[in-house]
Amino acid sequence: MRTFTDCTDAVGNKVTTEVKIGTIILSAKAKKIIGLWAYAIGGGALTTAESVTGIVRLDSPDFSIAPMRFPLDCVSVLATTGVGFAPRILPVDIPAVGNGKVDCFVTLDMAASGALKSRVGIIYEGD
Repeated sequence: MRTFTDCTDAVGNKVTTEVKIGTIILSAKAKKIIGLWAYAIGGGALTTAESVTGIVRLDSPDFSIAPMRFPLDCVSVLATTGVGFAPRILPVDIPAVGNGKVDCFVTLDMAASGALKSRVGIIYEGD
């Protein structure tokens, strides 16, 4: 088996309703998803009273993945200092299909004054 990875673009979001941040299309050789990660970066527009937490939901029209919800890994930046990105990878064992689509959604727990940038990634195995 070979390991593949892919992720969505970073998409801005500052509301508490579910926002689709992208669709990941697996390789034609995909067999199973073995890891997931997601993060949101809060920029300088956030105030100290704003929390940066949320939930990621994944769905697929091509194979059974639902229900798949997990915490959004958040990085808060309240100044212009650098940010260290070290995603937490959630190990999973989800059978997938080649060229399968995975729709990625984020719901924030609290509305933010500035848009957060959210991204979701998938690690999967294939031939």
